[in-house]
Amino acid sequence: MKKLALLATLVAAVAGSVAISSALASPPSPSFDQQSTGFACGVFDAYGNTFITFQSSDTLYSSGKEQLHCYGVGPADGNYHLFQGFACGLVYTGISVNPANKDTVSKTGASALTCFNDGYSAPASSAAVGAR
Repeated sequence: MKKLALLATLVAAVAGSVAISSALASPPSPSFDQQSTGFACGVFDAYGNTFITFQSSDTLYSSGKEQLHCYGVGPADGNYHLFQGFACGLVYTGISVNPANKDTVSKTGASALTCFNDGYSAPASSAAVGAR
């Protein structure tokens, strides 16, 4: 009886590891429709001026939502800055006026821009992407 229980436990363990391996080997397909990377994007520096970076990505999701990320290092003034609530040019859906749009600038000048379209956008009037 102990051998049968041990065999059943062993079979269950092997089956569980195969299921986990299969799940890890084939990740779910991405839930986005389009994605662009490496394009020119305007971000803020510590003084509130914009500069261009090419460390950028913009993803348009199947749900219709869009998210833009841009990163660059510009002039620093030794202080942390948060810019928010500005309009932002997105690659696919145009101008975002989402109040959640923000750009954080670190004490060393690292600028991280994030803009969203989840119902707060208007058609694009120009080709500029990033903070406006």
